[in-house]
Amino acid sequence: MTPAPIPIPTAGRWPADVELWRVELSVDADTAGAGRYLAASEIERMTRYAQHADRVRFAVARSVLRGILGAHLGCDPAQLQFEVGKYGRPSLVAHPGLSFNVSHSGERVLIALSALRTVGVDIESIDPALDWRALLDLVCAPEEARRIGTVRAFYRCWTAKEALLKATGAGIGEGLKSIDVTCAQAPTALRFAFLNELDGYLGALAFGI
Repeated sequence: MTPAPIPIPTAGRWPADVELWRVELSVDADTAGAGRYLAASEIERMTRYAQHADRVRFAVARSVLRGILGAHLGCDPAQLQFEVGKYGRPSLVAHPGLSFNVSHSGERVLIALSALRTVGVDIESIDPALDWRALLDLVCAPEEARRIGTVRAFYRCWTAKEALLKATGAGIGEGLKSIDVTCAQAPTALRFAFLNELDGYLGALAFGI
């Protein structure tokens, strides 16, 4: 059975037209039940994941996304058609102005949606044993790296950068070091908010202004 999405209230952190949900899943779930809305191409993509947990995350994330989009548009979730941009960001074929984004880690999924502005989202499971210092040169500019002193601060930096780059459609391969989120510096026309209420996880939501 596909788990139900749980709305995350804005609490003044982002505009009211931006909707955000979290989904809690079990990585041991049956993929057939988790992915009831999946198209044949999505089922084929799911089967390419080597690990069962990754197959479950994909099935749940895509099926819940279809359910949210179908409810928003008043149509059958199974009939929605996706296309993929240059850097892998999906959009709806018949509704290019509807912005949505998905991220999953561990047993959590985040889904963001807006009909008025671009959105990007990221969630990461916190691993206290992560050797985050070894990753600073890959993620941060030198001045930014000097301001990061804990594993939690590193995860905040990482999730904010990924959410911002996903909102631009560029993906994480483009410009990680060009954004300094420790100074709340976002790309032009974008803002971001940290999500600190996700027990055992950190997340960030990016949105157009």
